Amino acid sequence: MPGLSFHSRTKIRIRALGTLLLLTLLVALPTGAGAVQADQAKPTHVFLWSVKGKGCTAFLLGSLHASTRGLYPLDVRILKAYAFCPRGVFEADINEAGSAKAREMMLERGTYPKGQTLQQNVSVKTYRMLQERLKLLGLEEGRFAQMRPWLVSVTLAGLELKRLGFDAGNGIDAHFLRKARTDGKKVVFFETAGQQIDMLARALSDRQEDLLRQTMEELDVIRQSSTDLESAWKRGDAARIEALTRKSLKGYPAIEKKLFVERNTAWTGKIEKLLAQEGDVLVVVGAAHLVGENGLIELLKRKGYEPVQE
Repeated sequence: MPGLSFHSRTKIRIRALGTLLLLTLLVALPTGAGAVQADQAKPTHVFLWSVKGKGCTAFLLGSLHASTRGLYPLDVRILKAYAFCPRGVFEADINEAGSAKAREMMLERGTYPKGQTLQQNVSVKTYRMLQERLKLLGLEEGRFAQMRPWLVSVTLAGLELKRLGFDAGNGIDAHFLRKARTDGKKVVFFETAGQQIDMLARALSDRQEDLLRQTMEELDVIRQSSTDLESAWKRGDAARIEALTRKSLKGYPAIEKKLFVERNTAWTGKIEKLLAQEGDVLVVVGAAHLVGENGLIELLKRKGYEPVQE
């Protein structure tokens, strides 16, 4: 399969599924973003909320699932929250998501059956755009021949992120999952890698040719957009992250429902159960899952909790 060697060689990490950073780059990069100012003073807030329950306190930490080393060192408030908690909860197991089995599943869901090709399933205009973009990137057209449009989008955005120095290994969740395992903390996952792959395939199949065209058009502005996102995270700027997320999802209600609304609703119930148990807990999920009217913070407020941003 042409896509298999390409996907294996580039090692696109599946763990980026459902995250704000990759989703923003895939769905609709915010264009016309304002200039990013250097973070000189200590921010008033960080991207962390505390929620008190009957049995414990939960700290909800928004993650960038891929980032540069410039995100570190982390604010002391985040480090203290981690130190308080004997338990850590994450979206999915990074090691499982990066396994050969998960990559095979991704390819199975993201490629056409034998006898079908990408060129046969998109317009002439879209395919010409792709040919021109691949030529500029120095990538062989044949390696994308059987990929569905949504997987081409994921692959191109992932390669550009990597080129710009954004590494999944530097992600907030990867950092704390490694640390939690080293420190012997109890680790729990909301989802499996298989569930995330299935969810991504179903969500991104909606208007996937439009998604591919938009991704190709906006690859050139990934640097500014991703830098803006990282800067907003460091400032604890929830309003900016919400605005970026809302703009990214505009026109893609099916993706918003599958990647955010349904998952946030399910996770809220799981967080309630955690709050009733003993032992403080650090919950690390993509930053976009915390903000907005259907975000975890608002959903917990509707349940009677009082989240406080640190």
